[in-house]
Amino acid sequence: MTLEGSSPAIIIFIIAIVMALAVSYLYGWKMIEMTGWFGSQVFVAGFINLFLWVCAIFGWFLYSWGINEELFFGGLVLGAILLVVSEAALIITLFVRRDKLMEAYHKQTGTSVSEQE
Repeated sequence: MTLEGSSPAIIIFIIAIVMALAVSYLYGWKMIEMTGWFGSQVFVAGFINLFLWVCAIFGWFLYSWGINEELFFGGLVLGAILLVVSEAALIITLFVRRDKLMEAYHKQTGTSVSEQE
């Protein structure tokens, strides 16, 4: 697995995956605060992250396939590892912040937790 000679492309690839994580986290954060639905919004945020990752991999495919096959597969492995890490970070971060997000939802709607039960 060699990734030498394409540092700018790797940096852009990693930035695209980090931006996908940021966009999906912001979506999950705002929508959980607006709707109060935790599980479904985390699911949708995970799919947004996956879709943007697929777009980054497609861009990597278009760039690297004509240059070198090892470069393509090295970037694919790097992207797969970053996908697993970013999905785990997204789910764990939203789960840790779940109580604060639900408090913000209840404050916004003017309901308390006891009224929901």
